[in-house]
Amino acid sequence: MSKYETLISEMRYQDRLKIACACGHKADFSQAEAIALFGPDATPFDIRRRLRCSRCHEIGKVEVMI
Repeated sequence: MSKYETLISEMRYQDRLKIACACGHKADFSQAEAIALFGPDATPFDIRRRLRCSRCHEIGKVEVMI
């Protein structure tokens, strides 16, 4: 996802939002889960700012991909 793309404009039903932390921990969300958690207008910046890794507990050290 680029800086100005939003979840609702870029994700389709079958897509997964993939999150990878710098520590190596990974998670993914379906379209419905991602929109419910972050909102339809969330940008990659918004998502990175809100996430905390459940393994290393760092905030904002994630890569966001569809």
